[in-house]
Amino acid sequence: MSIANELSSDVAAAVLAATAMLVSAAGFFWMSTWGADALEHASATVPLVLGGLGFGAAIAPVNAALLASTDAAVHGVSSALLVVARMVGMLIGVSALTTVGLRRYYAVADRIPPLSEVCQDTVGTCPAYNDQLLGAGLAQLEAVFVGAGACAVVAAALALGTLRGADTRGTAPTATVLRGFG
Repeated sequence: MSIANELSSDVAAAVLAATAMLVSAAGFFWMSTWGADALEHASATVPLVLGGLGFGAAIAPVNAALLASTDAAVHGVSSALLVVARMVGMLIGVSALTTVGLRRYYAVADRIPPLSEVCQDTVGTCPAYNDQLLGAGLAQLEAVFVGAGACAVVAAALALGTLRGADTRGTAPTATVLRGFG
């Protein structure tokens, strides 16, 4: 039984899901500040954990709200449709963020002077040119993580609106059913 499952029977689903998505947003916005050497430091683990915990904690209250809002006879189908909707949403999100990130990369890379100008006295590439390409890659990652953070903030607002009123608190059958979802 996860902590989020336990909390979903005591805390309103809307509040728990919104808080979880804001935790994810904090992780993503933090990741958007990473430099070239960020992953060389153990502190880079913190925003990764925030992002993962936030996403993971948002799943239980959404499941609880769905199960509390549907008849027991359709819990299986309802849960399956929720998983499909989550997967489709992730695919659309990854596609959109990839598009935004690549657009940013190409916008920055287009401003890099030709290799022959940057590495005038060198055959092939040189550190100055590689640094400019790295800068374009970092701009791409920044755009992706800022976009992911913004999406998580929007998801938090949507959770507050759409899950408001879902009666998930104090329902032992819901908590029992959620144990099956891990």
